[in-house]
Amino acid sequence: MALRVNGELISDERFYREFLAVSGGLTPEQMQQRSPADYTQAQEVAERSVLRAVLLRQLAAQENLIVTEQEIEEERRLVWGSTANQSCGAGVMDEMAERATVRKAERHITRYVPRPGRQEVETIYRGNAAVFTLPERWLVSHIICLAETDEERQAAKATLTRAAEELKRGKPFATVADRYSDCKGNGGALGWISRDDMVPAFEETVFNLKPKKPSDIFETPFGLHIALVRDHKAAGLQPLDEIRADLARRIFDDRRIAVLDQALQAIFQNADIQMIDEPQRNVARGERVQ
Repeated sequence: MALRVNGELISDERFYREFLAVSGGLTPEQMQQRSPADYTQAQEVAERSVLRAVLLRQLAAQENLIVTEQEIEEERRLVWGSTANQSCGAGVMDEMAERATVRKAERHITRYVPRPGRQEVETIYRGNAAVFTLPERWLVSHIICLAETDEERQAAKATLTRAAEELKRGKPFATVADRYSDCKGNGGALGWISRDDMVPAFEETVFNLKPKKPSDIFETPFGLHIALVRDHKAAGLQPLDEIRADLARRIFDDRRIAVLDQALQAIFQNADIQMIDEPQRNVARGERVQ
């Protein structure tokens, strides 16, 4: 089945492609066989997604919102990355143009959404203390050598012994981690962790370390480690100054989403959407336009 949306024909092939995107590559027939309930949900999501894009594109045309080549290129980069990682067929670029147009229509709809003022941010912060309270946390890095067998443990201990010697000589932890760890590339950084984030054997050692002092070699079910606590923060309310910008952005984004959802509801209600038979194909069986 195809749809005619405000006079524009949207083929079932368009809905089929969106269904594949929603289902992770499963055809409608495969999804029906696997789970009829999931098939119905995926079908509804795909249809809603296509209609949303079409209606916003039509709105952009009505409002004379023209996307530039630069905006299309920015959209392509968001999807495909750098120019060395791209697909530039006509169909792809048409899709990028529509995506850029939809994004522009969304900005147009929400152009008058006000940003929160300082007082509003502070009021929300004070009224939601529990949301902004963090548990005790540690900023941790580690060097790990994976090991399961006795032979692997012996090899891991030998490797970490060399790493420990370099740390004692004053080499930076990140440098040593990238040289000896089985998880290379980020200087051994684990980021901020709290209780119950890691296995007990790891936490028992790490949470009792003095900051800035590497641990002795210790073992967990994953292998052997040397850990370093780079910083520690007690449980408590996050300072407003640390989260003010992020909180203001979240308030603004929530406000934009609410305005956009309300506008889209009205656009859908006022749209002329008609179902059109396409007997040559049956999308539910995975048949496609040749």
